[in-house]
Amino acid sequence: MDQSEIYRDKSPSPKSKGTLAALHFLIVVVALLILFGGQHQESSALRRLLLAMAASLYFLRVLATIVVFIKRKVGWSEVAMIAVWVGLIDILIAYFGAMSDVRVGIWTLVGGVMVLMGSAINTGSEWQRMVWKRRPENKGHLYTGGMWRLSRHVNYFGDIVLFTGWVLMSGQPALLIIPALMFGSFAFANVPAQDKYLADRYGDEYRSYAKRTARLIPFVY
Repeated sequence: MDQSEIYRDKSPSPKSKGTLAALHFLIVVVALLILFGGQHQESSALRRLLLAMAASLYFLRVLATIVVFIKRKVGWSEVAMIAVWVGLIDILIAYFGAMSDVRVGIWTLVGGVMVLMGSAINTGSEWQRMVWKRRPENKGHLYTGGMWRLSRHVNYFGDIVLFTGWVLMSGQPALLIIPALMFGSFAFANVPAQDKYLADRYGDEYRSYAKRTARLIPFVY
């Protein structure tokens, strides 16, 4: 199946989007129970609080994406895939973060800053594009301004920054496999599918933009 097809169906799909939001909320509840209601909490209360805040912030960011920014159909298979992925991430970080006996220090602070930066990049870039597209004179054109000057998929880059910071906050470096896998998923699945869809939709306008703009990571790739 051509994965770019998922970007072509613009039906609202409120049931699947609502189900995804509800599942994510339940996942956050489980993560909070692990952080604050478990028997084997070796990490400091501050670390557990920061991890809880990161999980809650990510939920709010995804909720905003579902309600405000996504203007296409979200199929049930996509709901299942995202729910499993988000569930694994939230619960793994909560579980191993709650057991971390590493002292809260500079890397925790760096991680917190990255969580805020990644959230701002993802949501801020989506907001910039949405506002621009609402103007009648821009209908049918590709948005290449704002943060999208830095990367053709800068919203995905924001997620990579966010999850890298979230893992750093957990005090468990082995969990850096999570943002590494996320980068692989974006680079080899989501980005090629979106590139194909955008090239088909915008033609030379997109190909010209692609030639002068990094694919995913600003100034690097």
